[in-house]
Amino acid sequence: MRSRPTSGPRAAVRFLLGLLAGLLALQAVFLGLLVAAQAVPNRPIIDHLAAAVDSGDYGPSYTSDGFGGIADRFTECVLLGYGVSSPDDPRSVFYRATGGPRLSACDGGAAEIARLAAGERLVQPAGYYRYWSGYSVLTRPLLAVTDVAGVRLVVGGLFALAGLAAFLALARRSGATAATALLAPLVLSSNVMAMPATAFSHALALAAVAAGVALAVVGATRGVRGAVLGVAAGAALFCYVDLLTVPPMAWALSVAAAGAVVQSRWGSPGRTLRTVLATGAVWPFAFAFTWVSRWVIAAAVQGPEVFGKVGEVAGYRVGGGEVSKAFGAGLRANVGYWLQTMPTAVPVLLAGAVVVLVALALGLRRHGPRSLVTFVVLGLPALVVPAWYCLLSNHSQVHAFFTYRSVPGAVGVLLLAAVVAGSRRTDRVEDARGGAPAAR
Repeated sequence: MRSRPTSGPRAAVRFLLGLLAGLLALQAVFLGLLVAAQAVPNRPIIDHLAAAVDSGDYGPSYTSDGFGGIADRFTECVLLGYGVSSPDDPRSVFYRATGGPRLSACDGGAAEIARLAAGERLVQPAGYYRYWSGYSVLTRPLLAVTDVAGVRLVVGGLFALAGLAAFLALARRSGATAATALLAPLVLSSNVMAMPATAFSHALALAAVAAGVALAVVGATRGVRGAVLGVAAGAALFCYVDLLTVPPMAWALSVAAAGAVVQSRWGSPGRTLRTVLATGAVWPFAFAFTWVSRWVIAAAVQGPEVFGKVGEVAGYRVGGGEVSKAFGAGLRANVGYWLQTMPTAVPVLLAGAVVVLVALALGLRRHGPRSLVTFVVLGLPALVVPAWYCLLSNHSQVHAFFTYRSVPGAVGVLLLAAVVAGSRRTDRVEDARGGAPAAR
């Protein structure tokens, strides 16, 4: 009996069709979880939010992050108020889940919470469908049983677990030095470590970034197709919980991690390049597919005007508003914010330059010019960050106080590329019989 070929055009088509089917199934799961979250009763949530307003745990819109920058409590208030309306809201759970009613943020939200706590009827319009708002799968059940401080504590635990999973997964397959190189610039020269306590909405997004890296690493252990599956799953998960905070970082880190694992395992720059290109393409596809699916689902319930409203916001974020229209303004704003606000940015940049030079010198000594090829290939994902800043110029300038985190993320990609290029782990060749790595 002839076995099915594992390569060739037909196998590639079957793989792509399977990937698409998997993404479709994932959207159904996402929607089901959103409906389940919306089914959580609003009364205990209102009581806990009212207590948070009284204690000062709710808001203000912006506060110090403890690192010289700004903590975005405005977005945190959005998350806390998502799906909240009067307990007697007559609209179906499915309608509310697809439309996403929410309270105003912080100052306005505090007044609305007080009205709801006093027994007034408040039914907000179901029009917050620009994002999946998958964070509600966590926040609404938690708010039904605990206060805002408890939510922050749980999110902090998830953030720590996801970060540890990403580090250990990459360290096991490419070495602890490589894992440190990828993550250290972000940890040492941004405010990510303060987010669970000061703006848990961002901590959730960062936890999704770390989970995406872990998925990419585990998938890449099985080769290019495994890497594609892992990166696609991570991109979909990130889209589900994020509110456009650090997409380029999530993209760049996942692709770089997948490429590093393939390079460390097989030692083939050609295979690594295929991995980087394939995962680099599938990440935005899975991200966009998941995002558009949200709009399609909302339009099926709310009407086709959903697409018009989404298009308006998208056009504004690309280049509208009272911001600089000069090419590269978003990139300059974020790099400038990072260098001027984070006191450790310049030391990290200088130390990173030294690490790159030393690692490349070792690579040339151990592997010759091939190490430079490896560095370039693995460093390609870093280009995603400046490209994103230039494309979404308005958003990148207005929100530079949190979008800047993708800059140290890009630095981490370059450090990872240099460390892997100079590592002894890359001194391998593929076993001619089965593609398994073998020592040279």
